[in-house]
Amino acid sequence: MEAVALHPFTATADDELSFKKGSVLKILSTFDDKNWYKAELNGKEGYVPHNYIEMCPHRWYVGKVSRTKAEEMLLRTEQPDGAFLVRNSESAPGEFSITVKFQDGVQHFKILRDGAGKYFLWVIKFNSINELVNHHRETTVSRSHDIYFKDMINPDLGPVGVQYVRATYDFSAEGIDELGFRTGDIIKVTQKVDESWWRGQLNGQEGMFPAVYVERLPDDQQRLL
Repeated sequence: MEAVALHPFTATADDELSFKKGSVLKILSTFDDKNWYKAELNGKEGYVPHNYIEMCPHRWYVGKVSRTKAEEMLLRTEQPDGAFLVRNSESAPGEFSITVKFQDGVQHFKILRDGAGKYFLWVIKFNSINELVNHHRETTVSRSHDIYFKDMINPDLGPVGVQYVRATYDFSAEGIDELGFRTGDIIKVTQKVDESWWRGQLNGQEGMFPAVYVERLPDDQQRLL
């Protein structure tokens, strides 16, 4: 994921990363310390204070999702050709894969990275996965077919006033600001950050989760909660 710097920061240790206000950082890990995230900027890696940055979740990033689950999500009838998602690689921790729908099936692409930290699928290289994704909205991702990225459709987003949703898939929280849950859990939505990431509460915990993992409860069930 990416984050935008809210304030400038000057590193005071060798393992920290300096940045200016407005810098766009690649967030590599949020596991090591709840107050510090590992990030990358201009090919350099280091730790940054989490309260100096604002996370920028993308609707297409679904985190730790298996290849099989990704296929299931994209093969739903409402998803158009080109519907895609970016997920953590199952075979290579710390790396990413893209799954995209085409006709009656899906195709998988491993996101590669060179020594300078650039991301690529074929020849053209990008500073971030976000740039790569936007490029392939206009340029085919496949060498044998015309496949252009389109955002997934979620018919269950519902109106802004929806308060409760049901999990349709398991979601494993990867960062301290995320909310994990199991299929069937009922989650109270506290904020719709954007179309793809919401904030919710479950079992006394609160955090962010991808909206495509849930469906809204029918109105009659909403009134019972």
